[in-house]
Amino acid sequence: MCYKAAFGFYTLCASSLAFGAFAQNTAGVFGPVIDENERGFEYRATYDADSEELNQRVHYQQAINGEMRWRVVAQVRETEDSDFDADYVRGELVWQVTPDDQKYQTGFRFEGRYRFDDRPGDVTVHWTNQWKHIDNWTLRFIVGATQQIGNDPADGILIQTRAGGYTDLEAGPRVGFELFSEYGSTSDWLPLDEQEHSAGPFAVFGLDEDWNLYAGVLLGLTDPTPDQQFRFRIGRDF
Repeated sequence: MCYKAAFGFYTLCASSLAFGAFAQNTAGVFGPVIDENERGFEYRATYDADSEELNQRVHYQQAINGEMRWRVVAQVRETEDSDFDADYVRGELVWQVTPDDQKYQTGFRFEGRYRFDDRPGDVTVHWTNQWKHIDNWTLRFIVGATQQIGNDPADGILIQTRAGGYTDLEAGPRVGFELFSEYGSTSDWLPLDEQEHSAGPFAVFGLDEDWNLYAGVLLGLTDPTPDQQFRFRIGRDF
C-alpha cells in the first residue's frame, strides 16, 4: 500500500519532534497541561475495517488542583461471543511538572489497568511533552513504559511512543495528525517489520461551549498493524 511506503517519512517526523496491540486503538496523544477547574466525560469508538470489530470506551476525569488530574476509564470490545464484551477498567493520574507560563510543558501519567478474561493487567508510566505556538501548531511527544502483571505477563518492559500535532483553523475545526508506535519490550525488541506503527489525520469540531466531536482515521504503516481504523469521540466539559 502506498501509505505503508510512507513509513520512513512518518518515523522521521516523529524523531524530529523529539514524539498492547493497536487493534481498535482508542488511545489519544494527550498533553500534560491541567486546568484546575476541569471536569469532563468522553465516549470513544474505534472501528477496524478489516476485522469489522468495534471497541468502545467511556471515561470521566476531574482535576485535583492545577497540577494533578484523575481519570477512570472503562472499555468494551466486540468478540465472537458478544458485541459488548468487557475489555478493561483503568485508573489514571496525570501530574503536570512545569509551570503554566511557558510554551514547553512536561509531565507524567501513571496508570493501572485490570483486563478481564484472565488476561494480564499492567501498570504504565507515560512521559508526555508539549510545545505550543510553533507556527500556530501545538506539538506533542510521549514515551510510555508498561510492566504487565498477573496471568502470563510479557517478559520485560513494553515500550511505545505517541506523537501528534494540531492547529486551529480560522472559523473552522481543529485539525491535526497522530502517530502511534509499539516496539516490543526491553527483553524482546522487535525488528521493524514486526513492530506496530500507525498514523493519520483528525479533526475536532466544537458543537457548543461544552460539547465537542472528534473524527479521525489511522492507517497501518507496517504489516502487523491494522490497515484502517476509523475513530470517533464525543466529549463534554462541565
